[in-house]
Amino acid sequence: MRLPKPVAAVIEALRFSGRSLAALETLRDAEWREVLIFCDRAQLTLVLALTPPPGPDWVRRRLAQNLANNTVRRARLREVFSEIAAALDAHGIKPIVLKGFANEKSYAPDPRARVQYDIDLFCPETAAAARDALREIGYESLGGTGHLPTDHLPPLVRKTGWEWRGDFFDPEIPFPVDLHFRLWDDATECLPASGLEAFPQRQVWEEWEGLRFRALCPADALGYASLHLLRHLLRGDARPYHVYEVAWFLHHHAEAHTFWDEWSSLHSESLRRLEAISFRLAEAWFGCGLHPVARREAEKLPAAVALWFEHYAYSGLESWSRPNKDELWLHLALVESGRERRRILRRRLLPTTLPGPVDSVYVPETRMTPWRKARKRLRYALYLAARGWHHARAFAPLLYHGFTWWRRRRGLSRRPRRIDSRLLR
Repeated sequence: MRLPKPVAAVIEALRFSGRSLAALETLRDAEWREVLIFCDRAQLTLVLALTPPPGPDWVRRRLAQNLANNTVRRARLREVFSEIAAALDAHGIKPIVLKGFANEKSYAPDPRARVQYDIDLFCPETAAAARDALREIGYESLGGTGHLPTDHLPPLVRKTGWEWRGDFFDPEIPFPVDLHFRLWDDATECLPASGLEAFPQRQVWEEWEGLRFRALCPADALGYASLHLLRHLLRGDARPYHVYEVAWFLHHHAEAHTFWDEWSSLHSESLRRLEAISFRLAEAWFGCGLHPVARREAEKLPAAVALWFEHYAYSGLESWSRPNKDELWLHLALVESGRERRRILRRRLLPTTLPGPVDSVYVPETRMTPWRKARKRLRYALYLAARGWHHARAFAPLLYHGFTWWRRRRGLSRRPRRIDSRLLR
C-alpha cells in the first residue's frame, strides 16, 4: 500500500486480523486532523470512536460529541421513517428497507457505529406511486439528478432550509428518500446478476426502535450489500465504510454453515461471482475471516481478477491522496464482450454527465435570494473545477497503469496452462 500515514493507521486499527493501534499512537495533532477528515468522509468516524482509539484529549472529546449527535440523529430518523411508512401504508404501498438501519444487527459492531444520511426503499412496481404519496407530506424531487445513472428515482427531500455547516453529524441534517426501482443496472455495468427478481419474494419482517418494517432476507441482504459495494467500486467512489460493513458480516459469519448453505442455494452463479469480488475486497482491506463457501467463490474468480487484486486491491484507499482509475482494469477484466468494453472505456474516460447540485439543496425557492443563487452557482463551478482537477491528476497514472496492466495481462496469457494429470495416463 502507498497510503498516507493517517489513512494507513485507521485501516490497521480496524482490521479483524493483524489489528494494531501502534500507528495511531504515534500520530501528531496535525495527522489526527487528517485522520478525522478521512474518517468523516469515509463514514468510519463512529467505528473509530468505539474502538476506542488512543489520541489527544481533544480527539476523544470530538469523537464523544459525534456519538452524542448521532444519537439525536437516530431519534430523528425514527420519527421521519415512522411518518414515511404511515404515508406509504395509507396508499397500500409496501416498500422494502435497504441498507441503513436494516443492517444494524449484522453489519456493525454497535448500532451507534452507523451514521445514516438517507433512507433507501425498494418498491419496484410502485416507485412512482410512492413518490406521489411522499409529495403529499411535503417532499420534493431533487432537480438536476434525473440524468445520473442510478437505480432509484431522483431523491426526495424536504426543503427545511438547512445548509451545510461543516459538521457530518449535525443533528439537523435532513434525510432524503431514495425510491429504488431496481437492485442492479445490468446495462450500465455490463455485468449480469440473474435471480434478483426473486429478492422481494423472500422478504422478511424486522424490527428497529419499536418499528416493524420489511427487509431482505439475510442471504439477499448480503447480496445487495455486496452489489452496492461493487457498483461504487467499479465507478470509483466506494466508501471504506461500505467495505467495512461487508467485512464485519463476513467475519462474524465465518462459521455460520447453515447461512452459507442457504446463500449458495438461493443465489445464481452469476450473482455469487459478483458478490465474491466484494468479499475479496473486504478481506484485503480489513482482514476479515471467510467461510469456506465464500472463499471457494472468491477463488473461482477469473485469473485476471486475481491479478488485479494482487496489484491494485488498495487503489480505492490510495485514491484518497493519489487519484487513480485502477478500478477500470477490474471492470474490463470482468466483461467478455469487446463492444461492452469499449462502452465502459468511453463512459469512464469521456464522461458526459454533470454531477447533481451541491449547494442549497434543502433551501426553498422562496428563500433563494440573489446572493444565495450566486453563491450556489459559484460553489457548483468550484466543485466542477475540483472534479476536473481530480480527473486531470488521475490521467497520468491512468496511462501508466493501463500500460502496466496490459503487460501483466499479456504475461498472464503466456503462462503455461496446468495440464490435467488424467491426460498423462
